[in-house]
Amino acid sequence: MSDLPKMMSKREIELEELEEAKYVQSLRDDIEKLQERCDRYEKALTEIDRSRYGMQFRRDRNPNLARQALAAIGGDDD
Repeated sequence: MSDLPKMMSKREIELEELEEAKYVQSLRDDIEKLQERCDRYEKALTEIDRSRYGMQFRRDRNPNLARQALAAIGGDDD
């Protein structure tokens, strides 16, 4: 056997490019879903942080819990 690389046909190249494009799109879709999930978590944590229950929860158990969680995901901790 030869150590030379196999020459690919135009069709093989097109199929490989199509598979790569599908893989890249799949990764983009996954990233978009994860971003949407993070946005929902950030919104929920912000609401907890601002709610009356959240104020009591922070004061009674862990004064910085919601703010620490927001900071961990890059949320606003104002």
